[in-house]
Amino acid sequence: MLLKRILPTEAILLVTIIWAVFIIDLALPGITFNNFGILPRKLEGLSGIFISPFLHGGLPHITSNSIPLLALAAFVRLSIGSTQMRIVMFMGVVGSGLGTWIFGSGDLVIGASGLVFALIGFLLADAYFSPSLRSWTVAILSFILYSGALMSLFDFLPFVSWAAHFWGLVSGVAIALLLRIPKRGRQS
Repeated sequence: MLLKRILPTEAILLVTIIWAVFIIDLALPGITFNNFGILPRKLEGLSGIFISPFLHGGLPHITSNSIPLLALAAFVRLSIGSTQMRIVMFMGVVGSGLGTWIFGSGDLVIGASGLVFALIGFLLADAYFSPSLRSWTVAILSFILYSGALMSLFDFLPFVSWAAHFWGLVSGVAIALLLRIPKRGRQS
C-alpha cells in the first residue's frame, strides 16, 4: 500500500500497459507493433504520436523508460497534484510526439523517452516559474537522478531519437510555463 501512495495510479497503469504491449509483441511471432511508431513528416506516422510511448525495442529500452516514468510522475504529483500531473503527462506525450514528427530525422521513432524528458523539463522549469520549497526540492532531486539522461542531449547515438528527447524537454518547459502558478500578494 505504501508503494501505491507514493506512485501515481495513472503512472502505474501506463507502465503496466507499456509492459503488456511489449510482452504481447514478443509473444506474436513474425509480427511487431513497432511499425506503428512515429514516422516523421509522413501522414501515416502521425498516429504514432499517441502510440509510440507504448512501443519499445527491447528489455533495456523498456526498463530505461519504465523506472523514470514511475519516479518522475511521482515527483510531478508531489509537486503539483494528481489532476495537473495527468495534464502534464498528456501534454508531454503530445508535445514530444509532435516535435518528433515535425523535426525527427526520418526514421521510425518508438518509446516513452519523449514523455520522460517532458517530465524532467516540466519539473526543472516548474521550479523556476512557480518557485516553492517543494518545487525546488523535486527539481533538484530529479536533476540529480536524471542528469545523465539530460547529457544525452549532447550526444548523438545511433538508434536513439535525439528529437524525442529534445522536444520532450522543450514541451515540458512549455507546459510548466502554461501551468505556472501566479504569485499571490504581488500587485503593481
